[in-house]
Amino acid sequence: MTSNSWFITYKKNPTKKVNLFCFHHSGGGASIFYPWLDHLSPSIEMIAIQLPGRETRFTEKLINKLDEILENLSEGFNALKETPFFLFGHSLGGLLAYEFAKKVYENYSISPKHLIISARKAPHMPNRMQGLSTLSDESLKEKLKLYDGVDDKILHNEELLDIFLPIIRSDFSISEMYNNPEILPLPCNITHLSGKDDQTINQQEIMEWKKYTTQNFKSLTFNGGHFFIKNNQNDIIRYINDIVVSEFSIS
Repeated sequence: MTSNSWFITYKKNPTKKVNLFCFHHSGGGASIFYPWLDHLSPSIEMIAIQLPGRETRFTEKLINKLDEILENLSEGFNALKETPFFLFGHSLGGLLAYEFAKKVYENYSISPKHLIISARKAPHMPNRMQGLSTLSDESLKEKLKLYDGVDDKILHNEELLDIFLPIIRSDFSISEMYNNPEILPLPCNITHLSGKDDQTINQQEIMEWKKYTTQNFKSLTFNGGHFFIKNNQNDIIRYINDIVVSEFSIS
């Protein structure tokens, strides 16, 4: 594994033609994408984003300021900018992936070949889940059930909760403080992935992503709730591999 803290490459790929940057969900970490390694195209090198305060960065201070996160990511991207890339982000990761794409385009005049957003409303749509970061522990635990992705072993273990709740609160506050004053379309294709039983997002919030691309938009729905990516991993990776073939003309 190689890392500059923010960008983790679990397995270097000497045959890569493209980089896949993956952004994790609130309360999560880069390791959620580790199982993808054995199924991605040989042309792809996966680079997982790791926010501070978790997993390999557990001893670091949590950061909930979006500008600070983006500045660090943009600086680290400088060493990776020569390789074509595309982005995948789930939930909070979808917001970070979009904002990262904007930042890279602003700083380097480079755009991802494809932006894949998973289980995240369009940036300008109102946040229907406000105030989660300030709820009591018990109330927050109840709200987390809507996401259907937090392990019961965490929710019923006080020691694990003492570690997990500050992380999830910090991540939720990124969304709660987010303000998107204008729609800035990107010159790349956008695909939105969603679970048909996800209670945290609706169809209007998904289709508004059309406004964020000057290219093509597609919406795909899978069985499952907010964390449908866990049970549909093979189909999602197959779709990513197909994008590489079609958009990069490689195999």
